[in-house]
Amino acid sequence: MTGEQRRFAGWFLLTVMLALLLSGCISAPDTPTPKPISIPTSTSVEPSLTPQWAQAVRVSFVALDGMKLSGMLFIGEENKDIGVVLAHMGAHGADQTSWTSFAQYAALRGFGVLTFNFREDRSKLDLDVQAAVGFLRNQGYRRIVCLGASMGGTACLKAAVNTDLAGAVVISSLWTTGSGPSGGPLIVSSEELAQLILPKLFVTTEKDGNGVPATMKAIYAAAPEPKALKVFPGTVHGTDIFATPQGDELRDLLMVFLDKLR
Repeated sequence: MTGEQRRFAGWFLLTVMLALLLSGCISAPDTPTPKPISIPTSTSVEPSLTPQWAQAVRVSFVALDGMKLSGMLFIGEENKDIGVVLAHMGAHGADQTSWTSFAQYAALRGFGVLTFNFREDRSKLDLDVQAAVGFLRNQGYRRIVCLGASMGGTACLKAAVNTDLAGAVVISSLWTTGSGPSGGPLIVSSEELAQLILPKLFVTTEKDGNGVPATMKAIYAAAPEPKALKVFPGTVHGTDIFATPQGDELRDLLMVFLDKLR
């Protein structure tokens, strides 16, 4: 190799190394490789500024007949516009925890949310809902919405007859709560339903048992406007829908209903 060839080879090798260095294929020996960083997946909020969980506070309140009830108040953003009562179903020994995940979700989006445990006497569940509504009003929430599953939905409708509600959601409910461990059933009449001119959303699955789908469609037909009906596929009941492939769709449907009441 001549001197001219050696000079050209050296220049070519230097040019290739410089190109590789600039393209990132190699790194300069004195420059440490940067450590990987995590990239936020959300494009709408700053993750470091958004709490992962809403504040949950144990509370108690008393119904008109003196029954003491216990619950959890979920608070995310400080917004006293709308408070939400979540009334649980009675199937499978369900209690207020069946609503916890949705309560957290709604609270982080600016709603004050109250879950609570019903008394055993189902004939007076409407008194429990009224007490929950009164508790939220005492906390400063101006308008209250009741979301209830199964017997909780029936209780929301019954309570709405004597309580000023901004809206109601009824999931997998019947005209009656049925009898519980003590006391008789709570029953909503067609005459009472006809009085409820507040916004209403009715939800069921197409093959739920005990005649629920047919009854929900009958309740929807008898209810005055404004109203809407959503029938999901499947056989599950009440808040168990959250654990199905349609769970996110139900959650979003409820949030759209709440957001439209703002």
